[in-house]
Amino acid sequence: IVEEPADAFTISLEPYFSTYPEEISAIPPKMLPGHAVEYQLSCPATSSEWLQVIGHYRYRNGLEVTAACYFLWLREKTLPPLDLDPAKVGYNSVEGRHPEGRFQRWDLSGGRTLDFYVDKAFPQAWYPYIKEGIEDWNQAFRAIGLGDVLAVHPEPEGLDTTSPLVNMVRYMDVEESNAKGDVLLDPRSGEILQGDILWWKNVVDLLKGWRYVQTGVADPAARQADLPMEILGPMIRHAVCHEMGHVLGLNHNMGASWAYPADSLRSPSFTRKYGTTASVMDYARYNHLATAADVRAGVTLLPPRLGPYDFYAIACGYGAGPAPEPGPYCYYAPMISAAISPDPSSQAESLGNDLLRSSDAGIRNCRALLDLDGLTPKRQALLRKSYYRYVSLALSNIGGAVAGEPVDEKTRNRTLKFIFDALDGVPAQLQDERDEQRILNELVGHFLPERILRTCGEKSLQRYERELRRYARKHPRLPLKDENEWTFNNQTSLL
Repeated sequence: IVEEPADAFTISLEPYFSTYPEEISAIPPKMLPGHAVEYQLSCPATSSEWLQVIGHYRYRNGLEVTAACYFLWLREKTLPPLDLDPAKVGYNSVEGRHPEGRFQRWDLSGGRTLDFYVDKAFPQAWYPYIKEGIEDWNQAFRAIGLGDVLAVHPEPEGLDTTSPLVNMVRYMDVEESNAKGDVLLDPRSGEILQGDILWWKNVVDLLKGWRYVQTGVADPAARQADLPMEILGPMIRHAVCHEMGHVLGLNHNMGASWAYPADSLRSPSFTRKYGTTASVMDYARYNHLATAADVRAGVTLLPPRLGPYDFYAIACGYGAGPAPEPGPYCYYAPMISAAISPDPSSQAESLGNDLLRSSDAGIRNCRALLDLDGLTPKRQALLRKSYYRYVSLALSNIGGAVAGEPVDEKTRNRTLKFIFDALDGVPAQLQDERDEQRILNELVGHFLPERILRTCGEKSLQRYERELRRYARKHPRLPLKDENEWTFNNQTSLL
């Protein structure tokens, strides 16, 4: 028995490690009671703000696991709710919804600034671009009067990188091509307490692949096996800037590129000012609409440092007073978790406000790259995947709707012609029967026809059938048979 001071208190940590509270447990559920032979807890590190707990688990098969968990002391005062219109701007929220305005954001009151440290494991040549990618967001904070909120530093000697309150860009030495903006939240309000950018070791391979497929025709330098830093650096900067947006609380805006007219993406003056998309939170990648002549004329191939939507989003989340009205190019469409987006404006890797024009340009690039230098088996496989990806993106026009307005039948018929022409014109080196059949199956499956029925009505569905029958005469692999039926809401449509 230890006599505690009058201002001390005792908390029992064992329930958090012997059971499975999903909100905070560091241990996977299969590793808990009934599986572990024994476990021990220790508290090797504490501070005035947090407590570190280390769990040592031993299992019947001899496996031993060590897991760290932190308990933070939260201040009594919480951030007030944030009044946002989720149809105009996208912030992540607690529990993936928008309860009581609990959107993710930092408390920047009182002139607070945020320091981020760059893992010493990164190549030194990358550091300036990583620093730029984070500090680019200061432009938006300066625009609302907060000044330079973000500062980036090399990892100093002796920095406690395990602290739950140190913000870092961390190099993840695992075989994965991904990057992620990760945050630690106060669940009561959505306040961000700490943020990391996680950078897996093969992200650069992903960036190089996109740059090759999307700009290799317009820019011969993109076909190099080893890109020089003057090309690779800005790509790293953009990827870091995107992930930093997540660390600031923003979610994806997959409609940002739709805000730009397709013609404008071949304009030197427009792209120099606005880049390829209205937000770095898009998945717009690089300017695959640009030709070699466009590049020589000065067209930009890269996304902007920050787009018009990004300035608007920061003003909504961090500015004083009510949220401003969105300005030009501030179109927002959230990421849609569906194989075929029901909204043609909400797409990854599509550029401009004309889905067919974007996909057609992408397909033409894939065909042209087959005849240019630098083609390897790995790149050929990448072109094959990209070719069918561009065809699949066009499927969103079939029964889709933009801002509640259904895609018109003329565009839908143009889309069908585009899809069948693209499948007819696949170069021998890129042909993939499984991908082709997958696209054909989608055209006559239940998902797309049901969407047409729901958005456009039964007569429109019947006209879609007639169009498909016309193409079926030339495409015997299209799975259309007289005895097939589509039945939705007790309405039957014969194929």
